[in-house]
Amino acid sequence: MKSISKIKHKLENPIVTIGTFDGVHLGHQKIMQTLVERARAIDGVSVVITYHPHPLEILHKRHFPYLLTEKVKKEEFLKKIGIDYILWLDFNEELVNLSPKDFIKEYFVDKLAAEEIIIGYDWHFGKNRKGDYHLLRKFEKIFNYKVDMVKEVRIGNEIVSSTKIREYIRKGSIELAKEMLGRDYSILGKVTQGDKVGRQLGFPTTNLKPIEPRKFLPQCGVYLTKIQFKQHEMWGLTNIGVKPTIKRSNRKKFIETYIFDFNKEIYSEEIEIFFIKKIRNEKKFKSKEELTNQIKSDEADARNLL
Repeated sequence: MKSISKIKHKLENPIVTIGTFDGVHLGHQKIMQTLVERARAIDGVSVVITYHPHPLEILHKRHFPYLLTEKVKKEEFLKKIGIDYILWLDFNEELVNLSPKDFIKEYFVDKLAAEEIIIGYDWHFGKNRKGDYHLLRKFEKIFNYKVDMVKEVRIGNEIVSSTKIREYIRKGSIELAKEMLGRDYSILGKVTQGDKVGRQLGFPTTNLKPIEPRKFLPQCGVYLTKIQFKQHEMWGLTNIGVKPTIKRSNRKKFIETYIFDFNKEIYSEEIEIFFIKKIRNEKKFKSKEELTNQIKSDEADARNLL
């Protein structure tokens, strides 16, 4: 990961795009593929400028559990597409108040000397978000760059967007989110020690703490999931929720996974959980025995799906 402020030398014929790109969904991928193709055509380099934290946090001065993609996963996805440089721009009050023209000059011209700027159809920048594709076109000849806009990607009548993907995940519509992401939605995190209630019930579970505290969590419920641990790919049931059957003093959400045919201690290890299908909503049971019977039924349903 590299900050744009640390770029000290001029890049070779840079083709540049900029945006949050949370999710690196099919719409973002179309922009990236265009970027890579243009860079190769002129023997240049593809450059992505992206933000951390999300602009919402600066504008509203509070944290949001909104992120579809962890910082490290975003880099991984972009590099897989073929992006040469991923530069992180610290989104702060100074940047919020920068005029669109000053933004163009400081970052696209002075810092990177961009040959071409490629943006998404809905990207805005500068103070009060007044900068857009048309403003970039206005300064093309003044600053000696080219600009192009990539149109939206649609699935049916829906425009692919991070907002729409969050809506699907919020509703538990994991398969619809997958269509727009182009991959299964996942959470990357570290295994932590829980209260071992699952083990007492005969279903030892793995508790996950996301590496990104702002990570957007799916709707509460039980999901069929794929678990990636080092080189191992396993299957299991993941419960997102507040464990209503087990009395607790707060309403904090937990991510708890019962991995099929696996009973090893992996505390502090990093795993990634991929959400495949929602099986049912979370509910409160009258007894632990009733909960145990439901987990058995959930496992049978999950194994049938597999």
